[in-house]
Amino acid sequence: MKELNIFEATALTSPNPLTLICSENEDGTTNLAPICFVSYLSFNPPMIGFATGKQAHTGERVRETGKVIVTVPGETLSQAVMSCGSSTGSKVNKATEYGIEMVDVENSSIKIPKDTKVAFVAALKETLEVGDHILHICNIEKILGDENKVGLFAWNGFGKAAPAQEK
Repeated sequence: MKELNIFEATALTSPNPLTLICSENEDGTTNLAPICFVSYLSFNPPMIGFATGKQAHTGERVRETGKVIVTVPGETLSQAVMSCGSSTGSKVNKATEYGIEMVDVENSSIKIPKDTKVAFVAALKETLEVGDHILHICNIEKILGDENKVGLFAWNGFGKAAPAQEK
């Protein structure tokens, strides 16, 4: 074995769960950010957590509104998800720019991609600074899912979005 840096280790631990964090922009549109730093935190109460870079627009929006929907995107979104990671939602409406069809979620002002396998509607409980990121600890209010859809995972150290079992 040889010593690795954190970026090399991510390639060796692929695939990693891939999510699109959906938050509300100041103008009411939905911001989309691909994030792999996501984990279940508790069964009772149901909680989920995700980390964003300290200066990330997505984290800022979640901290300001206290609302988020963590989604597992469907396989038709593989190219769009990768494109979402190359721009900031503070300057680009990613859904429009990358042709992502969005749908309403009952009792939420945040929309989600139509091709979504699982959606965790959540409220921010607290944040914690963790190195160069901020951990967002959220209470899950509702979980929506479609078992017929195929979710995406991050491969090759976050260099590719594809199903866990490639065809």
